[in-house]
Amino acid sequence: MMKNLTILQIFYGKLLIPTVLFSLLIISLTGFSYQNFGLCFFLIFPLLHYFVYEVRLKNEYYFYANFGFSKRLLWISTLVISLIVKTITLFL
Repeated sequence: MMKNLTILQIFYGKLLIPTVLFSLLIISLTGFSYQNFGLCFFLIFPLLHYFVYEVRLKNEYYFYANFGFSKRLLWISTLVISLIVKTITLFL
């Protein structure tokens, strides 16, 4: 179980930090609100997933597949996380 969490931490470490930084940069230019942050996060998180893992590091999916994480599962979890963040910031 801890190994799986470590693997997911590696996967999302490459996505979460740039997503939060880009979202903060965009909302600093457009006016800070939680709803804007949630919208930026909702749009940028899957977009970065695409550019990082589909364009730049295509072969890293094999690494995650060796630990039982399919490409579909990683995409679904990315979309679910972005939807959860968007939903939480919608009510703040």
